[in-house]
Amino acid sequence: MRITAGSLRGRVIRVPDVAGLRPTPAKVRQALFNILGPLDDMRLLDLFSGSGVMALEAISRGASSAVSIELNRRLTREMGSIRDSWALSDRWQIKTIGVEKGLASLAGEHFELVFADPPYQQGFSEQIPAWLDKCEISCDRLIVEESTKVKPVWPDGWSCVQSRPYGDTCLHFLQKMKPDV
Repeated sequence: MRITAGSLRGRVIRVPDVAGLRPTPAKVRQALFNILGPLDDMRLLDLFSGSGVMALEAISRGASSAVSIELNRRLTREMGSIRDSWALSDRWQIKTIGVEKGLASLAGEHFELVFADPPYQQGFSEQIPAWLDKCEISCDRLIVEESTKVKPVWPDGWSCVQSRPYGDTCLHFLQKMKPDV
């Protein structure tokens, strides 16, 4: 798999053969980052990070830093190897931990962009906004990748402003609703 654009464009990411791993396809990554536009100085939180490709794409396109949360130790070791060999230690933090515990360790922080690619059709997608709220993690944009077969019901206080299907994949763009005054 290759980085599709930016300062790291063309670099190859080794992806271990791990059951259930489903890296975001290049065409979906390109479409997403074209929608997002410039990422200059943004902080990215990448949940269910898998191969780490979304964090690397964001850094390549100008994000100031990224935090990847992934439970699978084999995947985080590979991400760490890439981070070290590409000299990204000052910009990419990798946490080998479950998403709920990982979010608790970041309580109160702000990220301009949160991307989540949980295992499809297991109900995690709908829980992510509530987990962010519970840990008081704020974000300007939350993007959740899910199967097109699933129609998530988002928790109160969150609005899906756009859903974009790409084959079997759908990107849901969410934002926190402002409380009524």
